[in-house]
Order: sequence, then C-alpha cells, then structure tokens
Amino acid sequence: MKAANRKIALNTILLSATEFLTRMVSLVLVIFVARRLGPGMMGIYAFALTFVNFFDIFISFGLERYIQREVGRQPDLAGPLFSQVFALKLLAYLGSAVVIVILSLTIVEGDLKRWVVWLLSLSLFFRTNITSSNCFFRAHQQAKYEALVVISFRLVYGGAGLAAILSGQGLLTLAALELTAQAGACSLAWWLFIKKIGNPFHRVTWNNLLTLVRSTKDFLFIRVALTVYASLNTFMLSFMAGDVVTGIYAAALRLCGSFDFLPDAFTGAFLPVMSRQIKSGWESFATVFRPFFKYLLVIGLGLAAVLGGMAEGFILLIFGPAFKPAIPTLTILALSLVLTFVNLSLSNGLIALDRERKIVWIILLAAACNFCLNLALIPVYQQNGAAGATLISEVLVLFLMLQAMGWRQVRVLGLGRVTLRPLLAGLLSFGLGRGLVAWQINFFGGLALMVLGFFFFLVCTGALSRKELLAAWDLITWKHKELEAA
Repeated sequence: MKAANRKIALNTILLSATEFLTRMVSLVLVIFVARRLGPGMMGIYAFALTFVNFFDIFISFGLERYIQREVGRQPDLAGPLFSQVFALKLLAYLGSAVVIVILSLTIVEGDLKRWVVWLLSLSLFFRTNITSSNCFFRAHQQAKYEALVVISFRLVYGGAGLAAILSGQGLLTLAALELTAQAGACSLAWWLFIKKIGNPFHRVTWNNLLTLVRSTKDFLFIRVALTVYASLNTFMLSFMAGDVVTGIYAAALRLCGSFDFLPDAFTGAFLPVMSRQIKSGWESFATVFRPFFKYLLVIGLGLAAVLGGMAEGFILLIFGPAFKPAIPTLTILALSLVLTFVNLSLSNGLIALDRERKIVWIILLAAACNFCLNLALIPVYQQNGAAGATLISEVLVLFLMLQAMGWRQVRVLGLGRVTLRPLLAGLLSFGLGRGLVAWQINFFGGLALMVLGFFFFLVCTGALSRKELLAAWDLITWKHKELEAA
C-alpha cells in the first residue's frame, strides 16, 4: 500500500474513531434528556436546533467543501483564505442574528422555545468557525488537530450537560452549556491553526469577499437545498402533528443521525485527494472514488441492518416505553440511511468534478418531492409518514446523482458490480436481525451476533476481498515509525 493511500486510510480511521467516541457521549446525553424531560421537551429542543441550523447555511455559505477542495489543490492558500472566510462568516452571522430575533418573536410560540432558540443561535457563530477551521486541517491531511478540537467540545459539553440534567436542570441550562463549550472549542481551533497551519491575519478587501462569494455561490446553493431538504420533516411535523410526535420522530432520527459523522470523516480524507487526482485524468480519479463509494455503501448497509433489524431493542432500551411509536420510524429511517451514505459519496464525487450546480437542482427536486409526500403522508401516518417520505426522496436523489455523474462513467467505475455483493450481505444481515428479535435474544448478545454476522456475510459473498482484508491487516500492524514517516 502506498504512503498516500495509507494517509487517506489513517485520516479516515482517526476522524471516524474520534467522532464515534464523542458521539457516544452526545448520545448518552440525549438519552437522559429524553428520559428526564419527555417527548414534549425533546420536541422543543429538536425544533430549536432545526430552526437555528437553517441559518447555518447562510453563515457557513457552503465554504466547507470549497475549502477542502481548493486548499487540497493549493495548500499555500490556507492563510489568506482563512482571513476571508472569517470575515464573510462574521458579516453573514450578524445579518442572520437580526433575522433570528425577529422571526423568533413572531412565529415561535412560547417563551421557553424562544430562549432556547436565542442561546443556540449565539453558539452558532462559534460552531461555524470550528467547522471551517477543521476543514483547513482536513485539507492539509492533519486530522489529529480536528480530533483534538472535536473531543474537547464533546467531552466538555457532554459531561457538563449530563451533570446538569441529573441535577434537575432543564433545556435552558443545556443550551447555555452548549454555547460555553462551543466558544472554548473555537478558541482551541484558532490557536491550533496559528501554531500548526499558518498565519491567519491577512488583509481582506471587499473585492476579496466578492470573489469568494462568486467562487462559492454554488456551494451555498447546495447547503440551502440540503438544509431545506433535511429540515422539512421536523418543521412540518411540528406544525402539523405537534411537539410529542415531533419528539418521537426526533428520537429515531437522532439514532440514525448519530452516525452521520462517518460520511463526513470519509469525505474529509478522500475529497482533497479526489480533487487533486482528477487533474491526472479519469482513471486516477476512479482509483480514489471507487473505494470511497464502496466503503460508505458497506458501512451504510451494516448500520441499516443493525438499526433496522433490531429497532425495537434500540428504542425501548435507549429511550424507554414512551417512545415505542418510534420503532417503525427507526426501521424506515435506517433503510434510508444506506441511500444517504451512497448519495453523499456521489455528491462529493460531483464536487471533485466541479459539477456543483447539478447537485443544487437534484436536492431542490428532492425537497419538492419530500414536501408533497409529507403533505400527503403526515396526516395519515404521522412520524412514520415523514420517514417514508424521506426514504422515497432518497431513492429519487440516487437516480438523479447517477444521471449527473453520467451513465457511461458509472459503468466505467463499475458501481453496479461494486454494489451487488454488499447489498446481498446487508439483506442477509437485516433478516438475521429480524430473526434475533423474533427469537427474543438478549439485546446485547444479539447486537454482537449482528456485527459478527454482517462481517461473515461480507466475506462469504465476496463483498470484502482477500486483498482488502490483507490491506486492512497491513494497516493495523503498521509500525509506529513508519506511520509517522507517512
């Protein structure tokens, strides 16, 4: 295995492991929030997060993928680009803050909801700057600095939030703790950039900002479309079905969302390299994209089999009997998780190919489809209708992404052949999960059997080849000195 491939693999593993461990801390906090405060408070918190996150798209301005692509191609851009990104985000945040206050006073009902929205909107400034700083670390393939920032935030917020909930505090305290933790982690990210990447203090002119806006406008449109698409279900449930139903849906969504860091971790390791490789031709791009697509597909299938196959155990054990209606919701969302992972790999491939505008139209069409489906399904099926709308919309996104990639290129990449064997392993594993639930196997024992069973099916179907298994073992047993040299 070449040093460059090892670097990709190591950055992917480090980012994935970091996010997995810290997300477990976050998940424990969510469990206690759900159990102590109930579906109603969970619904209010989910609404506030969704409301604030909508404005994140205008503050982030789609800069994250742009930073990874451009700095991945030209590392010397990091310092001047950092200054421009900060200035643009500051201006966008000030404008968004005014709109948030106005809207929260007019369309948000209840003082508690408003205060939670205001506190989370303050933390938004620090969160978006943490994200952009981490993108510079990824573009330089220095995932360890992002790991340090993410761990510091998760541990401080998770530990303090858990202590607050156990001591009887409510949502306002939780939101205030998030603001404090985000500010601390942002300061750490800025300090690491100065020490490890370069000088962030460069003169920024209006012409610089206008050039940056023109260069990133397609990325902004992608973020707008994605956020509208991702937020529709929660907003429509909140207004059409109430806080309790929204809280039930949010519980299932939170379990699936606990693993959304995996595509992001893979993207952080692969996108800068794909952006460089495309300059050397389609074959060079394909050698990087093909494993990117395949491993996200395999991981998505494994998660869908475990979460969907054992949905009852996850919901009842983690959230309690009050969230029992979320069991079928989790099953449906778990199935859509596979499509989400695959679609993210395709969208990042399109970004590396400079086809961002096609992504915008695809997501807008999917959002329109999702909106219409929610109007029809939520009144009848409540939270399950919203989950079903997501599943159908993701199928549409997959078809349109493949079309945008080009059917000829898809055949050249061999994506059909790459998909079949992992898909068979995923279906067998899902069936195993349903069988374990029917046989009333202990949840933790069943979970262990599911993990072993999925790996067994991957090997038996040939989804993981002997060469790939040997490469993984080679990476695991790689000596520390060789690791540092790469």
